[in-house]
Amino acid sequence: MNAFIGRPRILNLMSDLINKLKSYRRHIVIIASTVALVIIAAIIFYIVQLNRRIESERIAQAEAARVEVREERLRAPSTDGFSLYLNSSDVRATANLAGTDYLATSGGLVALDDGGNVRRRYTTLDGLTDNDLTSLATFRDRLFIGTASAGLISFDGESFTGYTFVKPKATRVSALARTESELLIGTLDGGLFEYDGERFSRRFNRATGADFTRVTALLSIDARLYIGTQDAGLYIWREARIERIGTQEGLPSPHVTGLAPLPDGFKDKGRIAVATDFGVVALNDEPGTPASAEFQIASLSAQPNVTSLAVSGERLWAGLFTGGLIDLASDRANRDEPSDKNNSALAETAGLPRSAPAIAYTADGVLWALTGEGAFTREESSAGPAFEAVATSLARERVLTGKHITGLAFDGAGRLWVGYFDAGLDVIAPQTNERLSHVEDDRVREVNFVAFDRSEDRLLVATSRGLVVFDAGLKQSVLTRERNGLINDSIAHVSLVDNAPEGHALVLATAGGLTSVAGGRARSLTAFHGLASNHLYTSASAGSRLFVGSLAGLVELEGLRVVRVYKTSNSPLSHDWVTALAEAEGTLYVGTNGGGVDELLPTGEWVNFADQVGRFEVSQNAMHTDGERVYAGTGDRGLLVYNTRARRWTRISAGLPSQSVTAIVTDDEYIYLGTLNGLMRIEKRILE
Repeated sequence: MNAFIGRPRILNLMSDLINKLKSYRRHIVIIASTVALVIIAAIIFYIVQLNRRIESERIAQAEAARVEVREERLRAPSTDGFSLYLNSSDVRATANLAGTDYLATSGGLVALDDGGNVRRRYTTLDGLTDNDLTSLATFRDRLFIGTASAGLISFDGESFTGYTFVKPKATRVSALARTESELLIGTLDGGLFEYDGERFSRRFNRATGADFTRVTALLSIDARLYIGTQDAGLYIWREARIERIGTQEGLPSPHVTGLAPLPDGFKDKGRIAVATDFGVVALNDEPGTPASAEFQIASLSAQPNVTSLAVSGERLWAGLFTGGLIDLASDRANRDEPSDKNNSALAETAGLPRSAPAIAYTADGVLWALTGEGAFTREESSAGPAFEAVATSLARERVLTGKHITGLAFDGAGRLWVGYFDAGLDVIAPQTNERLSHVEDDRVREVNFVAFDRSEDRLLVATSRGLVVFDAGLKQSVLTRERNGLINDSIAHVSLVDNAPEGHALVLATAGGLTSVAGGRARSLTAFHGLASNHLYTSASAGSRLFVGSLAGLVELEGLRVVRVYKTSNSPLSHDWVTALAEAEGTLYVGTNGGGVDELLPTGEWVNFADQVGRFEVSQNAMHTDGERVYAGTGDRGLLVYNTRARRWTRISAGLPSQSVTAIVTDDEYIYLGTLNGLMRIEKRILE
């Protein structure tokens, strides 16, 4: 009986166990299925994400490789009332189009006649986007022109076309080279571009290892391209890959200044010559180069300051920054026999300016020396060693000594004084456009500002080495920290203040604070006395108040006591960096570095003009008022003119020597604009 009763129990237990096993198996199947689905979903998700990432990277690479260039047919602006003063004697490149030789200069494009004389000059008044030209090359029946700040221009003999590199952005074209199929365009701020006559590309700069942006020289030989850079040595493109050679591989310096194929007399040294600022080397990268050294580098010359290389008459010539050209074969011989050989080498460059930097260039059997004092040529077959001047009027007729103007002022005799960033001062007769004098010495070289003191009949020149004072007879004296107690010798601006406590005073804004000079006594203020910063840029008086522009705000003073500092944090001032000031009828106009122009009314109210003219950079001390108008020179938008009565702004940009206006002065009839590249005179009547 007990056994009978136990069997069903066992059967039930077994049945329960089987059912549980079945249930567990279903759970396991469900769990396994779920895990499998999760794994499959994860794999699908990973694949989708991977594909998205690959596609995103592909799009990013395609976007990075995309070259966007804006092409524009350039037309001459209306030139009524405009006169241009340029220094065109600095010649940078030459090329021939349809039988005419052209020169790229610091003052535009120059076409020569058959006798080597100037036939015509082309400037911004003829449609050029920039007068500061850097390079030339002919390609597909057009002359291509590199500029210092406005990209590339082409010329077909009659009209100009401009090319602006938008993506990647590049403005400073430094080298042009032509191959059979394309034009190579080297820039100092965007690397290398190619142009096949229809579209621009960036094949070389996209290659692996092509991390250069500052191109200085280009040379194409066979299937290889040599790319010299300003800061990273030499790059070689061959077999669709880039290789770099720097100082570790044997270059004297990473600053490559010139490239040229080596003539036969140097073939034992290598294939090409590479010039740097510390010497010239020969590079051998022929396919037969021993495997132990893929690139062989040998010294050709220890001559420093080489600007360029050119081959003429089977001789290798180097242009020198210190002036003239040198035959590198003679230079090699001079190491053993310096006296006689050196005299012979000097005779080879007879006729060239001794100290003007020179660029060596060859074309059609002619050796060119392109200098800051004009262009010179010598035929390869010439019996004599001397160079002959070309386009002599470029140097003979120039009015301006330099190009980057930082100060303008009229003196009591009506002479126009022009101060330069690094070339001293010119004194010009505006009526005859004649340069009367040039002043440049240890003190008068880096000019920051020029002002005329009518009460003392003297001209005041703020320089990096003190305040230089010229009397009516052009005799100069100087005020410095050591001699006169100035707070700092680097003077950015000088103001004339007649209501100072001591009477007539000179207020000097310097890199170390503020100095007021009156009655032979100098008093100074610094940040310790409440100035917003010791680095000052400008000053202006309005009534009894003196305002000073600094790196950190606008400072208001009374009696050389700081009473208020205006900043963006405590006032409507548009930018803390104040670069220029001008006062008209008690109203102060404040130019800033990035915020444009503000107006501070006598009531203490502020007016900002951003809604009317936008925000921009006002060039240092490039503000001026003639009572009726306020003139503001900008860093990249030309000249802005504000009519104080009509309260209306006008912009002048077309035809300017440069869009960077750096100094302004006016007389009864004209506005004179100093720019980054020359001087322009504008008749006031065109503003009426």
